[in-house]
Amino acid sequence: MADVAETVATGPANPSGQGEVWARLAQDKLSTETILMIGGAAILALLAVWFISFLLAGRRAEFTPSTSLAALTRGPRGIGLAVAIVFFGIFGGWAYYVPLSGAAMATGVINPDGRRKTVQHLEGGIIQRIHVHEGDHVEAGDVLLTLDAVRAQARLEELRERMLYLLATEARLRAELTQAEEVTFPLDEMADLAASPEVAVEAQRRLFLDRRETQKSRERILAKRIDQLRVEIGGLTEVIAAQGDQIDLLQEELDVTSTLFDKGLNRLPQLLALKRSMADLQSNRALNRASVARLEQQIGETELQLVATRQQNSEAVSTELAQIRSELATLRSNLPERLDALQRTVVLAPIAGRVLNLRVTTEQGGVLGAGGEILDIVPDDSRLVIDARVRPSDIETVYPGMSARVLLTAYTQRNLPQLFGRVDVVAADRLVDDRTGEPYFLVKVSVDETDVEALGENIEIISGMPADVMLLTGERSLFDYMLRPFADSLRGSFRES
Repeated sequence: MADVAETVATGPANPSGQGEVWARLAQDKLSTETILMIGGAAILALLAVWFISFLLAGRRAEFTPSTSLAALTRGPRGIGLAVAIVFFGIFGGWAYYVPLSGAAMATGVINPDGRRKTVQHLEGGIIQRIHVHEGDHVEAGDVLLTLDAVRAQARLEELRERMLYLLATEARLRAELTQAEEVTFPLDEMADLAASPEVAVEAQRRLFLDRRETQKSRERILAKRIDQLRVEIGGLTEVIAAQGDQIDLLQEELDVTSTLFDKGLNRLPQLLALKRSMADLQSNRALNRASVARLEQQIGETELQLVATRQQNSEAVSTELAQIRSELATLRSNLPERLDALQRTVVLAPIAGRVLNLRVTTEQGGVLGAGGEILDIVPDDSRLVIDARVRPSDIETVYPGMSARVLLTAYTQRNLPQLFGRVDVVAADRLVDDRTGEPYFLVKVSVDETDVEALGENIEIISGMPADVMLLTGERSLFDYMLRPFADSLRGSFRES
């Protein structure tokens, strides 16, 4: 019966349904063989009884010319009729009442769920050591490959040094912006980047003190100039006040002289000299007042210059601080990548399984390209999945969730427990074999884990092993299978016009 099942699995589709019948018989070979064995034994027993009775009847009968042939064979004929009745009764009852599970046959190969896990390396590099060989079993986290870490370490140290400098600079600029007396450095974060951040801290602290002293010197110069201008204004103010007093006294003298001149008691030149002196004093006082206004304007300009100096310094510090923070944010986001790149110079197994298709073989100088594939790992704990190819003529009866029976053709079926599973995926469209050109539908069948465990340690299931799959479509009797084509034909003939 196993040979019949194999013939049906690999043979062409039979439109009449005869191949399907034999496939169903092969699928239910246990019950079928049992019934046939019992029926055959009964028939053989009846045949033996008939033969013995025929011999005994021949010995007992006395052949005479008057003895008819019918009388002579009456006993054996009865036994033969009984044998025929029993045979056809047993076979007919079995064909009518015993259900046979329908099955669509398919061939396929075994693959772990999710197929092989390919291990790759993003950046690649120079191979330093290969820790595994083809066929080795690895656990999750085991070292597979070691790459030269010099480049990754240098790139990481470069980023850390730059971050250290930026953190110290940010702290110094923040202190300058807030006009703090001391710089507060983020020593905890800086210590994570370097074992001794004191050099960067001290450099920025000295720069802070120097820049603060330079800014204060500029402000002191401007403030001193303002003080000088105010002193000059004070002096001119006193001169203007004295000139005012002189003008008042000279005005009194001019009034007296003018009165005496009107009475003819004084001469004209004296009067004109006094008026000339009055004009000179008034002119000098006006000049001094103009000087005071000019000095006051200079004070205002100097004060504006002082404010502008402070504002320019603050704006420059703010701009530099924003740039530093932007670059620092970028480096902070790049730091995990650089750390990961260094850690990934030691390639670890992502899952437990067996090493397959090792693609690198050269140690101490071999080059692995960016994104290069290193090896494949066949998982240990993955479900057993069969990629089965179903003929297009059978796909209408296949659906996700239906039950299936799996035959491992690499082993003798009598030594294996039965493997059952269910259909997980049915392809939406048919595919074509590139080699043979035959169309098929890809169906993924997962095997029950309890059945796989029941195989034991002596039965090794390897990825790529061939398997036959019986997709159980339902139950019908052999009588139904034999008469259904005739019934369908008659049903169609009565509808012809």
